[in-house]
Amino acid sequence: MHTYAGIVRSRSLLFIVPFILVLILALSACGSNTSTGSGTGATATTGATATPAATATSTQSQATKDGCPNNTVITSALPPANVMLTSSNSGVTVTAHKGDIIQVNLAFGHSWQGPVDISRSLLTVQGPAGYASPTVKSCVWRFLAAATGTAHLSFAGRPICQKGQACPLYILEVPFTINIQ
Repeated sequence: MHTYAGIVRSRSLLFIVPFILVLILALSACGSNTSTGSGTGATATTGATATPAATATSTQSQATKDGCPNNTVITSALPPANVMLTSSNSGVTVTAHKGDIIQVNLAFGHSWQGPVDISRSLLTVQGPAGYASPTVKSCVWRFLAAATGTAHLSFAGRPICQKGQACPLYILEVPFTINIQ
């Protein structure tokens, strides 16, 4: 005859063992970099890409140590943006006007990817996209508001992990909603 404590202990073991196995598998992948080749971390976009009035030079094709997907160096000042977005604007609808330059600054310290959900008919990506700006200590994306409507942008931030070290498991989602008038 089993005691109540023995039944609880054996049922708890059924849940703990699979959890530990999943945790071990997840942690064993942390910090490894198995990619080969020289693809950029920048998301490819279709359609026309406007180039800002600046000289850009590419130094390498991997993500920067700051977490930006593009290692392009900007050597001259870009025209100022009409709308500036940061993670504090996430989840809030921001107003812009057709023809405005919209700049997204996402702080260093995370490995940034995106934009994931871009309203291509409303926003045109300006290159270079996702470059590191030491001046604002952020990864920078610039867009031209090409048409009226509600545009959606979404970026994802992951931890910057060093090979062979423990790595936290999280993904930050930073969505933006822009009402273009």
